[in-house]
Amino acid sequence: MDRDTSALTAAQRRHVRTARAMTVYSVCATPVIVVLWPLAEMAQTHGNGNPLWPQTVSLVLLLASCACMGPLIAARMRGEGVPDPRLYAASVLLAWTGALFLREETYMVCALASWLSVMTHLHRGARYPAVLGAATGLLPWIAWPFLHPDSPFAALLFVWLVGALLWGLFYLGCAVSFRLWDIVREAFSAQEAKARLAVAVERLRFTRDLQDLLGQDLNVLAVRAARAGRNVSRDPEQARAEAAEVHALARDALRRIRTAVSGYRELELAGEVRSVTAVLAAGGVRTSVAGLADLDPSPAEASLAAWTVREGGARLLRHGTAAHCRISFSRDPATGRAVVELSGDRARPGADPEPGGADGFADRVRREGGALTAGRTPEGGLLLRVRLPLDGSPSPAGEAR
Repeated sequence: MDRDTSALTAAQRRHVRTARAMTVYSVCATPVIVVLWPLAEMAQTHGNGNPLWPQTVSLVLLLASCACMGPLIAARMRGEGVPDPRLYAASVLLAWTGALFLREETYMVCALASWLSVMTHLHRGARYPAVLGAATGLLPWIAWPFLHPDSPFAALLFVWLVGALLWGLFYLGCAVSFRLWDIVREAFSAQEAKARLAVAVERLRFTRDLQDLLGQDLNVLAVRAARAGRNVSRDPEQARAEAAEVHALARDALRRIRTAVSGYRELELAGEVRSVTAVLAAGGVRTSVAGLADLDPSPAEASLAAWTVREGGARLLRHGTAAHCRISFSRDPATGRAVVELSGDRARPGADPEPGGADGFADRVRREGGALTAGRTPEGGLLLRVRLPLDGSPSPAGEAR
């Protein structure tokens, strides 16, 4: 999932980081428990006055085994089904050897059970974890005649059953953690796929609409232009008439294209306010809206106000750390201009108040005859203010374009 997070919003990236941290902490708690067993035996052995070198060797080997598990856990969280065989084999051999240095059957079995509960989740297949589990379960019985010949069979069986129960509990805990992580990863992947599909569908629809708008006109233009070309030498007057018709058809086609593109760019103000409010809420930002019901904007004002809300919300998510955002709509009583403001109560240190990356938006505001202001609030947050003309009429520069 790491390769996909660049396409997520800041709020979504925070959710992904939180889910990853929760999974890592819960899963890595088990390897920590693995190294507690040699420490416990070390404390017991020290109290009895016996040498500590077997427990020390066991501790070092089990620590090395857990260190090999770290990259394997990271690979499992990235969705890799097959772990690195070298790290996997190293962890197995180190854990088995380290457990055999423990002198108490209880500590040996519990260390193996704790370690195995994680290792069986690091391979997506069923065969290798099953073989590993069976071999690890047989290890105490194979070592029994050599390391613990004085222990009765019943005692070892009881300890082995306790270890199996411990493995089951740790296994379920790791299974829940990994499954929750998989659900989060798949959910965000599905969300991104849905967004990409929506973009593809919209592009296809725009292509069909463009074909409907221009297909017939282009055919007529081609026929008329060819006819005008043939009449240039034979009938200049007719050729000029044909050229005038071609020019008129081209202007009409251009007008319809501009109308269609303008329609695609129009946004519904109330719907955009609801959408931006929901996005900010998902990022942990409370939003208050003032003056929308009393604005009564013209269609041009409503469209540009909606774009202002969208741009301001995106800037707050990218550069802000605000806990509260305010979206306000008003009219300047002196000029009659509609005024749209978005502000946050906090911003990331060093965040540029200028709308970087929004050149297209600023250009549209100027073409519509508006004025864009970006700065800081008294609290240090980001502020975006757009003043629109009362009737939404474009500026002379916009007409020239």
